[in-house]
Amino acid sequence: GDDVFGEDPTVNLLQERVASLLGKEAALFVPSGVMANQLAIKCHTQPGDEIVVERLSHIFNYETAAPSLLSHVQLNTIEGRNGILTKSQIEKAIRSTAYYMPRTSLACLENTHNMGGGTIYPLDEIRKIRSVCLDRGVAMHLDGARLWNAWVATGIHPKEYAREFDSVSVCFSKGLGAPVGSALAGSKALIAKSRKYRK
Repeated sequence: GDDVFGEDPTVNLLQERVASLLGKEAALFVPSGVMANQLAIKCHTQPGDEIVVERLSHIFNYETAAPSLLSHVQLNTIEGRNGILTKSQIEKAIRSTAYYMPRTSLACLENTHNMGGGTIYPLDEIRKIRSVCLDRGVAMHLDGARLWNAWVATGIHPKEYAREFDSVSVCFSKGLGAPVGSALAGSKALIAKSRKYRK
């Protein structure tokens, strides 16, 4: 079958499995984690927006300035502790609604945090951050390239982490040993939009 027309049964099954594992409506197979993260950023933002990321995050350091190139957004980098940001740090980083400020439209967390030494994001802190973001109208994306590692180390199912995010990327070559591939999961509307941008 042709994946362009949604006919490839293997890809369809993989996407359904990932969506189910993460408790999301839909998922989209992509070649790389970078593409998954950048699709999420593109779908959650408008040109001129700002997204909050940790200073050592993969999105900031290893994705070739793609947010500025592809989505025309700037990054507000915050220094975490071993890659982990707190509710108060996120709260302070969200811009005011003054017309001369960029709109903070997205906060991206990374779990596990690669450059933080594989740090696992505490679920309680994620929930606190989610509360702030909901109050301020800021979407949340999880770079979950190594979410499988957090699952094994803590016993916390990926659904529990993913529940707090509007979108989640996962990588099949991290922890699972596949040679290539990632997926982005979220609402049906977000994945439909992502499919168009992927094309």
